[in-house]
Amino acid sequence: MALTKVTEGVRTLGTGEVATANMATDPTNASNLSSGSVPLAQLGNVDTTAIVANQDDIALLGFKVAANGSLARYNLVDQSIDAFEDASGVDASASTDEVRDTAGNYYSGQGVAPTGGTEVEYSTYTSHTFLADGDFIVGAGGGGDLDYFIVAGGGAGGGYAIGGGGGAGGYLTGTGHTVAAATTYPVVIGAGGVWNNDQHSTASTKDGGDTTALGYTAVGGGGGGSGSGGAPAGGGSGGGENGYGTGPIGTGTAGPPRQGYNGGANSSPAYGGGGGGGASEIGEQPPQGEGGDGGDGIANVYRTGASVTYAGGGGGARWNSANGGTGGAGGGGDGRGGIYPDGTPGDPNTGGGGGGTSDSTTTTSPAPNGGSGIAIFRYTTGALSSYNDMTLVSNAQTAQSAPTNGDLVITYTDGAGTATVNTDIKAYISRDGSAYSSAVTLVSQGTTGGHTILTANGVDLSGITSGTSMRWKIETLNQSSSKSTRIHAVSLGWS
Repeated sequence: MALTKVTEGVRTLGTGEVATANMATDPTNASNLSSGSVPLAQLGNVDTTAIVANQDDIALLGFKVAANGSLARYNLVDQSIDAFEDASGVDASASTDEVRDTAGNYYSGQGVAPTGGTEVEYSTYTSHTFLADGDFIVGAGGGGDLDYFIVAGGGAGGGYAIGGGGGAGGYLTGTGHTVAAATTYPVVIGAGGVWNNDQHSTASTKDGGDTTALGYTAVGGGGGGSGSGGAPAGGGSGGGENGYGTGPIGTGTAGPPRQGYNGGANSSPAYGGGGGGGASEIGEQPPQGEGGDGGDGIANVYRTGASVTYAGGGGGARWNSANGGTGGAGGGGDGRGGIYPDGTPGDPNTGGGGGGTSDSTTTTSPAPNGGSGIAIFRYTTGALSSYNDMTLVSNAQTAQSAPTNGDLVITYTDGAGTATVNTDIKAYISRDGSAYSSAVTLVSQGTTGGHTILTANGVDLSGITSGTSMRWKIETLNQSSSKSTRIHAVSLGWS
């Protein structure tokens, strides 16, 4: 006779349950189930490690799709991905101190770097070079120390007969000068002295103009002596004495730091002009009938990292013969003799002195004017920028229904120093657009493309105000010149 009920023999004594061993088909083996639902209790045995990894991979794949398609923001039904190709996904009104780098497509709390002049990055430095008047502007929250190199305009060479070489512009250099935040520093670049062919000229226009910056003044170079009695003026570097007058030798201003050196005396007996003083040595007093060489300038690397020589003195002229003295290294002009009546001008933005001339009638072309000055500021790249703690908030995306869980994926890099996750980087989720969860626990998942991946999976949103307006918020904290954190991409998913 067929059984119509389960007998006590197949039940587990005391519980009344049917033992698995007494069943014809094992229900714990999913392959034996042809219909029905797996009990929830059995799902606790499922390995979810791969599922969590897949969540991260999907978010990262979304980043790559967004980047490859140049999409500013990539919205799925239950996910929002922003790789910051533009600023459309960020709520600027709710964010604070956020600065988007348009080249690197990231946000950080680093403010705008100083502006002014021509900015060049080399090695670990940034330099600002001023070839003309301008402003060096340090932004709010910035400031710090910089190195400076300031050169005045060079003096013009002497004219008429046996002119002396023009003196180089004076220079000042130093390190560790402190500039303040939210401050504008005017920069005035000294012009080169203007040559004239007056026999007795001591015109002040022959002197180079002063260069002023950061509260310092580099004094313009003295003009070279002219004709029979035109005396060179004193300046940053002295101009060379004229060939056969009795005017005094131009004098430079001693340091420290030294502004320049004296100009050279004329030849003895006469008929040769003295060389203009340079940034590193005096102008030459030549032998009889020859022009004196200008004093050499000084090398500096602040501009591009390559050594450039500035502020050389102009060479003195020689009477009615071949070339006169040679300009000193660093922009000084050559003095010219009678068959080469043109003195060479100092090079622009070197502070070089112009060469003296020996012809009493010729108007030279180009005129042996002094070279204009220059100002260069150098600092460790990023050192003068503002570094603020940033709060970055997304624009809202509407969910289909109020979610109870959220998933975040963030990629970031260290611009400076090393960020401590969950201390220097914190993240939050909102489902009503204003009330946020407590800071989620971010976990590092390694790197991709040089970016560190952080994730927070299964964040419980039930404890915050319900709604369908989904936002993320990220904070970067403890930011400074030694710790700058850059947020490159964010994915927020929900369910």
